[in-house]
Amino acid sequence: MRKIRNMMICILLILLLAACGKKESALTETEQEVETQVSEPAETEQTQEEVSEPAETEQTDEQAEAQPEEENVEQQNLTDEEALAAIRNYCCINNPDLKEKEGSDEYTFYWNIESSDDAQIVVLYRSYTGALVRYYIDRTSGDTYVTEFVSGITETEERTEETFNVKDYILEGE
Repeated sequence: MRKIRNMMICILLILLLAACGKKESALTETEQEVETQVSEPAETEQTQEEVSEPAETEQTDEQAEAQPEEENVEQQNLTDEEALAAIRNYCCINNPDLKEKEGSDEYTFYWNIESSDDAQIVVLYRSYTGALVRYYIDRTSGDTYVTEFVSGITETEERTEETFNVKDYILEGE
């Protein structure tokens, strides 16, 4: 019995040593790669630094040119059509069943522009449940808050806690 136990211990030790040996060889290869990279001549490093400095300057110039364009995109006022499409996308994302119900004779719901001026767009969503949900959209920033009126349940239009930025729901190509 003792001999079997000793043989098992020896076999386990051999397996452990073999496994440790593989790790050491992998580390040795990595260490060799690091040593190769470190042993490159100093002139090469200086050349790389000299080359990288102008590249950074070019990137900065490109970024500086791109920033005004990005700011212009963000500062552009939303069109009524963009706002309407974005609210529709928002509703369909938050209620995936709408796409299935759309076009059905059984369910009646729609979106339309209720009002629009230089500062704000109001999109009305008439839900298939009969609720009237209005999305008040800041034309410049895209910040949106929501109100809801359900005939027979609420006495007046009530603001909900729901807020978001409608620009996050504008699909490309629309």
